[in-house]
Amino acid sequence: MANGEDAIIRKKQLRSDSSTVNKRIAAVTAQKKRRQSGKRRMRQGMCFSLPAQEDPFNDKNMNLESKKTKKVLPLNEDNNLTGNSNTASQNKRKAAKDHKSNGQNQGQKKSRVEKESTLDDEGCPSKFLISCLKTVQDTMRDDEAFERGKPLFFDSWGFEYWRCYTRGTHVLETSGCATTKQIAWIGSTAVDTITNKELDGESFTGPYLLFIVPSQERAAQVRTVYKSLKLFGIHTVSLHSGASIDHQIHGLKACEPEFIVCTPDRLLELVSLDAVDISGVCSLIVDGLECSSGDAYADSVKSIQKHISVDLHTVVFCSGLTNAYSLAVSSLLSSPVCILSRDEICET
Repeated sequence: MANGEDAIIRKKQLRSDSSTVNKRIAAVTAQKKRRQSGKRRMRQGMCFSLPAQEDPFNDKNMNLESKKTKKVLPLNEDNNLTGNSNTASQNKRKAAKDHKSNGQNQGQKKSRVEKESTLDDEGCPSKFLISCLKTVQDTMRDDEAFERGKPLFFDSWGFEYWRCYTRGTHVLETSGCATTKQIAWIGSTAVDTITNKELDGESFTGPYLLFIVPSQERAAQVRTVYKSLKLFGIHTVSLHSGASIDHQIHGLKACEPEFIVCTPDRLLELVSLDAVDISGVCSLIVDGLECSSGDAYADSVKSIQKHISVDLHTVVFCSGLTNAYSLAVSSLLSSPVCILSRDEICET
């Protein structure tokens, strides 16, 4: 009798253990599904197709989605038992047709890739760069600089700047201080370059872009534009005499920014304290280099350039150039230089 009770107790214990294991398996499975769902959402968020000028409503991509065909599953024994010979014959013919069609699709895909590569060689901004520009414009949609119904990526100055940047040609803008649109194009182009280099395995231990401005107020304006790019992992800090040195040193160590917007004197002070390493800066933007600033501003920029050891791309925004002051500008820019303005574009 005791043996029978013991057997019953063991069976109940086994059921209890089995139930616990099943619950644990169910919990783990649910957790995996949540993770996979999250990864799918991330991938879906990363995969996008932007509207183009010839396809403003993105109809082409929507049509491609609707035309996708379902894969034909191979017949198994159950299918053969439940289906008839005609169905099997039809499936075989369809499989052969799909195989032939797949070969044609592969050829078309290869042709499309070659065509896209040719377009890239001719000089077309990437979809990622366009996405950066759209993000800035959407974030700052209330800014008067952006015209409603006019996408930022159709800006002619921005496209010409991008062409100069990709060719490694330095830029002199003779229309004065940088506008919001110009700031957006410069930053978005830098983000595109950083992303491509990181995908190729390159890493950055210091700031990539250095935007020099004449005042604290101007630094705040530029940083406002670049805050939109934080969505793409780009951190921007503003360095000027309006904040304490200790606060700025702590901020530089805490976030390791990709972009720095600064007044030249404060930056030189921080460099002398080893608070920031600018030796690897690849893009230098000098804003507001006007005649009224005197030689001190240009001299400070020259001192900053001496701390940069790589072959960097330089952009200078200036207006009111005279023969005497053009010498100061030329000392900041090496050849070749592309002169851009809102009215005309020429190259020297």
